[in-house]
Amino acid sequence: MKIFIKLLVSISLIILILWKFPISEIIVNLKNAKVSWFLLCFLLGELVILNQAFRWHYLLIVPKEQKPKFSALLKYTIAGYFFNLFAPGGLGGDAYRSIALGKAHNVIAGSVASVFVARILGLVALCLLFWLALPYAEQVPKQAIWFMAATTFLLLVFCFCIVFNPFNMGKLKSFADKLREYKKYPLRLLAATLGSLIMQILVILMQVAVFKSMGISVPLTFVFAIMPITILITTIPISFNGIGIREWCMLSLTAYTINSEQLLASLLLGYAVIILQAVQGAIFYLMPYDRVNI
Repeated sequence: MKIFIKLLVSISLIILILWKFPISEIIVNLKNAKVSWFLLCFLLGELVILNQAFRWHYLLIVPKEQKPKFSALLKYTIAGYFFNLFAPGGLGGDAYRSIALGKAHNVIAGSVASVFVARILGLVALCLLFWLALPYAEQVPKQAIWFMAATTFLLLVFCFCIVFNPFNMGKLKSFADKLREYKKYPLRLLAATLGSLIMQILVILMQVAVFKSMGISVPLTFVFAIMPITILITTIPISFNGIGIREWCMLSLTAYTINSEQLLASLLLGYAVIILQAVQGAIFYLMPYDRVNI
């Protein structure tokens, strides 16, 4: 039932966009897209995948004899992008790769904990990049700033609770024990934090490349300010994979800086990258080697 409600929300928002903005102008902008910038966007996406695998390698704390090879981590990371189609903000891919690798190597608690910590570090990196860019970015709506302030505060409170008072009862005990282990590995956490910053910078640069492909020219600091907001809002599970929410969020944030038809064309181009990565993920998922169905 929930998925039908999400689909209804996404379809309704997309219909509203098509009603309000001339689709013919969006298509014209797509036809004029610069392929070289699109290819750069895809290449940056591949670097994001590689970064995720390296970060997972540093965060996966398991006995040496159970430690998967980096190639296995990379394979599950790539395959996870197929499942990203079904959940916003990469949650589908995170769920698949953490459980599938955990089952394959009998390290469920460690695998889930490592992906969970990577997710939290990614959110922290997004908030940090936003606050670093905000003083140099103009025309960021006050409502968006308040949203980021509330999100940052809640994230800090959540991190404080995880570090100093994790769950230690029932089914969550083994998971909580794994989270506590990270206190013993500050260098790994530092490396993973730097990796998260690099990953989010690459993600934002992907949007810059898409903008360039559409001939959109805006200050780099402005993109670094609006993209964390958009990414965080689209992780809220109220639409199918953030579709519709993403478009209206970007339209609101860039209303006075980017032509709406150009913006929508750039977002469609971004979906093309997502689809290509999903196809790539499906190919890796269907490979017989070490595949686990969940």
